[in-house]
Amino acid sequence: MAVMRAFEADDYHPDYGIMILADTNQAWKPDEDPQIPHHRDRGDMPTGAFAGSGAGWIAAQAPGLSGHTVRVELHDAPPPAEHADFDDVLETPFRSSSGELTLTDLTGGYGETDLHLGDTEWFRVRVARRPTDGDGYYWLIRFWPNPVRELPAWFTRSSETGDQPSGVAGDIEALLRWTPRLPLETSIGDLAKRLLVSNTAVRKALAVAEAKGLLHIDGDDPVRLSLDHRTDS
Repeated sequence: MAVMRAFEADDYHPDYGIMILADTNQAWKPDEDPQIPHHRDRGDMPTGAFAGSGAGWIAAQAPGLSGHTVRVELHDAPPPAEHADFDDVLETPFRSSSGELTLTDLTGGYGETDLHLGDTEWFRVRVARRPTDGDGYYWLIRFWPNPVRELPAWFTRSSETGDQPSGVAGDIEALLRWTPRLPLETSIGDLAKRLLVSNTAVRKALAVAEAKGLLHIDGDDPVRLSLDHRTDS
């Protein structure tokens, strides 16, 4: 479980409060397999309530006027859990195209490589944040090789990110983006457990997601969820 490579950025100020850690090259072929994540070429990078991932990118909510500290690590195996030390913790798949990552934002473009991932294509990444003394955050983002492509899972969630119906709606959409075969058949209780929110919060978020056209809902117990045709690949 050694740290193979790492970099750290101090006083990072992302435009519009959105942090992006992205492949330096995202040239995906339309007919390329495998087909997940769905709608990988849609053009945006949804963060949900806290953070999200896609083909070649990690995007996260990084608000505040103070600078953020961002530490990114590449491990050779799953690192020890540090959930108790952070307010928000998410694990999610990540698909690498170039093997090179750059820390940027919505208007920064793709700069020099900050971290080399190597030739591996599929990773698991743990995104964790906690407030600093100012109004920024300390971020710890850890990658390790993982070809299984397990669905995103939330291990710690602050009240701030759990009380946003629109944000939780985005988190549910993130589950669907990484589900190999849709529709996803699940239950309100299972969604609440995975997302670390209440059953009521899940129902509110599903209503918001359907109203926004992010997904379609069929059934109640079990509930079957599929991506909207505008966002499905």
